[in-house]
Amino acid sequence: MGRFAKVAGFIERHEAFFISGHETPDADALGSEIALYRALRHLGKRVKIVNADPAAQKYDYLDPEGVIDILDPDPAVVYPLPEDVASWGHFILDTNDIGNIGHVASHILPYVGEYYIIDHHELGDDLFTDNHIEENASSTSEILYGLLTELNIPINLEVAVALYTGIMYDTGSFIYPKTSARTFGIAHDLVAIGVNPNEMYQHIYESNSIPALKLQSKVLASLELYYDQHVAVQTMLRETIAACGARYEEADSFINVPLKSKDIRVSIFFKENEQGILRCSLRSKGNINVAAIAQTFGGGGHRTAAGFKSAFRLETIKTKVLGMLQSYFESGSE
Repeated sequence: MGRFAKVAGFIERHEAFFISGHETPDADALGSEIALYRALRHLGKRVKIVNADPAAQKYDYLDPEGVIDILDPDPAVVYPLPEDVASWGHFILDTNDIGNIGHVASHILPYVGEYYIIDHHELGDDLFTDNHIEENASSTSEILYGLLTELNIPINLEVAVALYTGIMYDTGSFIYPKTSARTFGIAHDLVAIGVNPNEMYQHIYESNSIPALKLQSKVLASLELYYDQHVAVQTMLRETIAACGARYEEADSFINVPLKSKDIRVSIFFKENEQGILRCSLRSKGNINVAAIAQTFGGGGHRTAAGFKSAFRLETIKTKVLGMLQSYFESGSE
């Protein structure tokens, strides 16, 4: 029995699939979605990618045909489902929390035959044993490379670009803790297929819009420092997004900016989208477990990269999150 035998069984049980990633999809969610979409199409399956939120425009190169559907931001607008939806399977990628797929969870998930999670984040609660979670993998795209290889599905240049995009993003250009020899081996194989690393870097890190640049300057101006300047907090309100003429999803990399300082151990980014929904993203260095903080508020992620949707007002949640970091800096455990 191979490493992906259960995933293969799920694929064999259905002739049609939905694929969805987490809210505000990043490059790993998008890359793994596109790669799996192409793989399932190669197997003769019917496939739809449906996400709750749009992606930043810089990722348009991943989906030149526009196969990714975006749900209407108004939860009352119903997504049209196929008549045979009860026979469809649903892949959920790059999150192990079905609450993190937005209103895909209410518009599609209740109507499909079954769903299957493929993810690399720390485990959440109440996961069925048949889901495929590899906590040590650098990215969901890395896992998908293994799946395609085991199933003998050819990886063409389009799929290679999608997988490399996800791996490069979720490893911070091959520097984050989960980057392994296997990660570099996969990157080698993808480059051998024809992926251009310089082009990938430009797409991810050098393709932001001018409004996004203006938004970044406003967000960085909000910087606050705590715990002897070891914790950085940035804030983005929807009024700021509108004033800059930018889009919420263009702020996906802002949280990483404070970590460029050797003194910053934790970066916290409170960000409000155009509908007024407040989210908190967290990044850390060393052994500070920000996933544990995110899980406290119903979110999740890695030890060094996590996030959650806040049910509290900005000042309240800021106080709570900062309070949970107190033990690290008072005890010197960071």
